Amino acid sequence: MQGYFDLHSHILPGVDDGSRDMEQTHQMLSLAFKEGIRWMAATPHYEIGRKNTDVATLKSKYEEVQNVAKSISEDLHIVLGNELLYSLDIIEALKRGEALTIQETRYILIEFLPKVTYSELRDGLSRCVMAGYIPVLAHTERYLCLVKQPELVEELLMVGAYIQINLSSVLGGIMNAQANFCKKMLSLGYVHFIGTDAHGVTSRAPYAKDAVTLIRKKYGDELVTRLTWDNPMRMLQNKHL
Repeated sequence: MQGYFDLHSHILPGVDDGSRDMEQTHQMLSLAFKEGIRWMAATPHYEIGRKNTDVATLKSKYEEVQNVAKSISEDLHIVLGNELLYSLDIIEALKRGEALTIQETRYILIEFLPKVTYSELRDGLSRCVMAGYIPVLAHTERYLCLVKQPELVEELLMVGAYIQINLSSVLGGIMNAQANFCKKMLSLGYVHFIGTDAHGVTSRAPYAKDAVTLIRKKYGDELVTRLTWDNPMRMLQNKHL
């Protein structure tokens, strides 16, 4: 089985509000593997002005988690990055090596506050591109400015950003604004990556199978392959999609 690539997860133990310890990380990885995930990006939070776990500690824990993943299956792979909260100083933190790109590529997983204005969102992503990075907008369905005006996403793509949605958001009903937004983005071909945004095993767990099945049924095998495999593999090669 080729499996799925989860671009967004909080599986490193004891570094943010995700996994609390290695036992929970093992449980999360086991569940992810059962759900069909074969690659996971560990993307702990990084925020300017807060006490972030230093890179040396992140890399040490990452190596431990890799070993745990291999104990579950040789086919389960982990890559390392950060989920970066955008601010004017984030680019300097990246340049200093205090914040991480995804697996040392130019790709960065970047989030904004849910009530960010569209101009702030567009300008922030544009600054990342101008600095030489390839921004992937984390859980795009959370930004109210885009949910209210989904046509604005096309302009973000023209700026040079890519779009990640959380799989859990796809499963909402017809009255769920985030689910409707995700489905519109999928139908327009505006989504490039998927993620579980997993933080634990009882709440915000790394479930993937049901959402991927829904995407496959509504939008076809080709899109699923692109989101869960082709795009992530190009990312790891540091190539544009």
